Amino acid sequence: METNDKAAALAADRVAKARAELILERTFYGVLVSQVEPVASRQIPTMATDSRRHFYNPDFVATLSQDELLGVQAHESEHDARRHHTRRAGRDPKEWNIACDYAINPDLIDAGLILPSGALIDERFRGMSAEDIYRTRELDRQRQPQQPQPQKSDGGDGESGGEPGDKADDDQGDADGQDEGDDGEAQGESQGDADAESQDGQDGPQGGQQSPQDGEQGQGGQGSSPGGQGDQQGPQGAGGAGEGEGQEDGDGKEGDGQEAGPQSSGDPGRCGEVIDAAADAAELADQDARWERVLRQAAMLAAKRGDAPGHVMREIERSDHPPQDWRETLRAFFDGGAATTETWSRPNRRFIGGGLYLPGREREGVNRAAFLIDTSGSMDDIALAAIKVEAQAALDENVIDELVVVYGDVRVTRVDTFRPGDDIEFDPRGGGGTDMRPLFAHVASEIDASLIVCFTDGYIGEAGPEPACPVLWAFTGYPQAVREMI
Repeated sequence: METNDKAAALAADRVAKARAELILERTFYGVLVSQVEPVASRQIPTMATDSRRHFYNPDFVATLSQDELLGVQAHESEHDARRHHTRRAGRDPKEWNIACDYAINPDLIDAGLILPSGALIDERFRGMSAEDIYRTRELDRQRQPQQPQPQKSDGGDGESGGEPGDKADDDQGDADGQDEGDDGEAQGESQGDADAESQDGQDGPQGGQQSPQDGEQGQGGQGSSPGGQGDQQGPQGAGGAGEGEGQEDGDGKEGDGQEAGPQSSGDPGRCGEVIDAAADAAELADQDARWERVLRQAAMLAAKRGDAPGHVMREIERSDHPPQDWRETLRAFFDGGAATTETWSRPNRRFIGGGLYLPGREREGVNRAAFLIDTSGSMDDIALAAIKVEAQAALDENVIDELVVVYGDVRVTRVDTFRPGDDIEFDPRGGGGTDMRPLFAHVASEIDASLIVCFTDGYIGEAGPEPACPVLWAFTGYPQAVREMI
C-alpha cells in the first residue's frame, strides 16, 4: 500500500510539472490542458480524456520519460481540441481510438513533441480526419483476403496461439486448458498476453474487430505498465497492486456500482485514449460547442505569441466545414421526394400552441425512390449494409412508399421492388466495367420515380441525360479517392 501511495504521489507531481511546462512554454497546448482536471485512476491502462478530466494511471506514468509525459499530455489535449469525444457516432470505440491516434500523432511529431515507443504513426493518414482514417481501415480489413483458420487440437495447449489476429481461438484454447493445472493456466495466460500485444501493436486487418465487451482488448503496447489490462470489468482489471486500491475510481468514489468511472477500450498506441464526453445527445452538443470555442481561443493566443502549431488552421477550417452525416442527408432527400400541398384541413400543429393558425402540408402521390447500385466489383459490402438500414427505416416509417432497386454494371442485371412490410435485401449482381446510362434509361422508361439515389464508386464514365426527378449521388470507397474525384 505504501509503495503504491508513493508511486501515485510521484506520478501526480510529474503530471503537474508537465502541465505547467505546457502552459508556460507552449501556448496552444497550455490553453487546452488548463481546461481539464488531472485525475489519477488505475481503471485505465495508460491515460484517457473525456473532455473534462485527464485520467492517468500512475503505473503508466512511471514508465515514461518527462519528455514522453509532455507529449502524451499534448496528445490528450489534441483529442479534446478536435472533439474526438463527441464524434464517435456509434463507431467501435477501440477502432475509433486508433483512427484518432493516427490523425493526431504526425502533427505532434511535427510540433517537436516526443511520444512513447509504439505510438501509431502512418504517413498514409497524414492530414486526414479521424472519420476518414476509420473508414479507410475498415475498407482495408474488408478487402484483405480471408486467411483460413488453423485447426486446434483438443488439448487446447495453445501451440497455435502465436498467430496474430487468431485471438478468439487463443482465448478458447486458454479456456479449454483450465483443467490442466495451475502451471498450464499460467502458461496459457502468458501466451494470451503476448498474442494481444502482437495483435494490437500492428496495423493489421484484425485490429479492433472485437466488440467493446471483449475482456482481452486494449492490451497492446502495455508490456512496461503493471496496470495495462484495459478491461472493462471494473477496477480489478486495471490495477496491478492487487490490494484493493483499484476500488477507487477517478473521482475518488468507491467502486460500489454507483459510480462507473472511466471505461477503457484499450490503447494500442500507448499515448492515451479518448472516452465519450457523455451518452446524452444534448450534453455531447454542449461539449462540442465548448471545445470549438476553446480551440479558437487557443489558436488566437498562440498566433499572437507566434508559436501556433502548423496544423491548427487546418483543424479550424475543418471545424468551419464539418462533414455532413450522410444519414441525415439521405433522410432529407427522401422527405423531399413527394409533392406536397398546403391545406387548412390540417393546420400546422407546431404553432397552434402559440395561438397562431397556419396551413399544414400533406403529401400528394406516391413517394417512389429508385436506388441505382453500381455492381462493378469495386462497391463494398460495408456501404451497402449501412444503406440497407437507412432504406429499411424509411420504408417502415412510410417516409417512402416504394423502393425500386436497380442493379447494373454496363447493363441492368436485376430489379427488385420493396414496399412497407417487406424486408429489404440487397443482391448485387454484375462485375467488370461500369456504365450507368442503361440504369438511368430503365428508370426513365419503366419507373415513375420521385427521386433517384445512385450508389457508385465514381468510375462510371458518363451518366447520360439528366433525369426528370432529383438525383442524389452517393460515392463509396476510400475517402481520399472519393475526394480526388469530386
